[in-house]
Amino acid sequence: MICQPSIAEFASQFAQSLVRSLQMLAQLETVMLDEARVIATRNPDMLQRVIATKSTLVATLEAETVKQKQWVEFAQLPFTNSGIAQLFTQFDHAQSLSAQWTQLREMSVRCDQLNRANARLIEHDRKRIATLLRILKGDDAASATYTPQGRTTFTSSRSRTLIHA
Repeated sequence: MICQPSIAEFASQFAQSLVRSLQMLAQLETVMLDEARVIATRNPDMLQRVIATKSTLVATLEAETVKQKQWVEFAQLPFTNSGIAQLFTQFDHAQSLSAQWTQLREMSVRCDQLNRANARLIEHDRKRIATLLRILKGDDAASATYTPQGRTTFTSSRSRTLIHA
């Protein structure tokens, strides 16, 4: 015989799960702000450590989200905002749970925005480094120089590289 939790136990478990998720998201937000600072310093070793911490937090948060999804689906509701709202109406502390859920969603959006911003920073640095490498190799056909008259001229493929100069 499978013992099913009472509504009060179910609500308590779900509330505890929300609190854990909120704590992890707060940690993730801090780590992502650290990641932005480390990207700016261009310290690859420190960046690897921050990324490892971020990956661990994301994996733990995803596991917690899977539990929440299972609980909502166990109640035969969809794992959507409306399904969550319906679920909360069955609990005594519906208002506080709803407020926590809203906070969780807002924090998730902020973390997503931080992640996208950090990705843009990394992509910008990657492009800058790729351009510098092409210039050093003499492969940058798109790099322009200026004539004494101030007009743009593009380097020829016969130009010498810095290594051969």
